[in-house]
Amino acid sequence: MNTAPSRSRLSGILITLAAAVVLFAGVQAASPVLGPLLLSVYLTLILGTLLHWFEKKGLSTRSALLLTLIIFFAIIAVFMVMIAGSFVQAMSDLPEYLEKLESSLELASPFLVSIGIDPAVLTFENLIQTFSAEIHGLISNLGEIASPLLMVFLTTLFLLFEAKGFSHKLQIIIGELRPGDIHRFIALAQKNVDYLVIRTGVNLVTGIGTAVILSLLGVKYAIFWGFLAFLLGFIPNIGFWIALIPPMLLAWFDLGPLHAFLVLAGCVLMDLLSEYLIFPRIAARGLELSPAVVFISLFFWGWILGGIGVLLAVPLTLCVQMVCELFDETRWIGFLLGPQPDKNGEKG
Repeated sequence: MNTAPSRSRLSGILITLAAAVVLFAGVQAASPVLGPLLLSVYLTLILGTLLHWFEKKGLSTRSALLLTLIIFFAIIAVFMVMIAGSFVQAMSDLPEYLEKLESSLELASPFLVSIGIDPAVLTFENLIQTFSAEIHGLISNLGEIASPLLMVFLTTLFLLFEAKGFSHKLQIIIGELRPGDIHRFIALAQKNVDYLVIRTGVNLVTGIGTAVILSLLGVKYAIFWGFLAFLLGFIPNIGFWIALIPPMLLAWFDLGPLHAFLVLAGCVLMDLLSEYLIFPRIAARGLELSPAVVFISLFFWGWILGGIGVLLAVPLTLCVQMVCELFDETRWIGFLLGPQPDKNGEKG
C-alpha cells in the first residue's frame, strides 16, 4: 500500500545526496578561491558584530566603521610584528637548539639503531642543511602564501564596507522567495554568528592565558605560542594539543623535564578552564552538533578546502545544518548532524 510513497521518498533522498556530492566536488575544485573567501566572510561576521556594538554605544555608522577598521589594522600589524620578531629570534637561536637536538640524539642512539635509523646520518651538519633547505623553500614560497592572505585582507575590507547593505539585500531576497521563513533564517543565522563571536572570545582568553603561563615559566616566544593557541583553538578536540607540543618541547630543551611538565599542566588547566567553565556558561547549550560530527567535520572540510577548511570546520558544519533544517526534503540531514535526542525525541 505504501510502496509508491516510500519509493518517492527514497528517490528524493538519493537525488539530494547526489546533488550534495556534485556541490561539494565543485567546492573542492574551487577551494583556492572559496577558502580565502569563506575566511573573509568569517572575519567580516566578527568585525561586523564589533561595528554593530559600537553603533549601539551611540557612535555614528561612519565613526563605528572607522574605529572597527583601526582595530582590524592594529591587530594585523601586531600579529605581523610578533611573527616576524619571533621568526628572527628563532633563526638566531637555531644553531643552539640543533646542538641540543644532536646531543639528545646521541643519548638516544641505541634506540634509533634498534628501530633501523642510523644515528650517523643525524649529525649537526646534516641537520643544519635540512633546516636551511626547509627555510629556503619557505622563503621561496612566500609569494604563494602572501597572495591568499592579501586576498583575505582586501575581501574582508570590501565586505565590511558593504556589510549592512548586503545583509539588507539578503533579507529582501529571502522575504520574496520564502516569506514565511524570514524569522527562521534570521534566528538560525544569528546562532552561527553568536557561536563565531563566542568562540573567538574564548580562544582569546585561552591565548592570553597560555602566553602568561609560558612567560611565567620562562619559555621563549611565549606571545607567539599564545597566538598559536588562539588560532588553533578554532580546531576542536585536536587544535589545543597541536598548539601545546612546540612550547612543551622548547621548555624541555631550554629548562628541563620539570618545566616541560609544568607547561603541560598549566596549559591543560587553562584549556579546561576555557572549554568547560567559560565556554559553556557563555554559549548556554553550546554546539547543537553531534560530537562525532564535529570530529569528522575536521577531516571532511580539510579534504574539501585544505587548512582553511580545518580552521572553519565547525562554522561551516553549522551553516550546512542551518540550511538543511530550513527545507523539508533535507531536514533529516540537519537532525543527523545534531546532538543525541532525549527520550522525547527532542535534541539534547
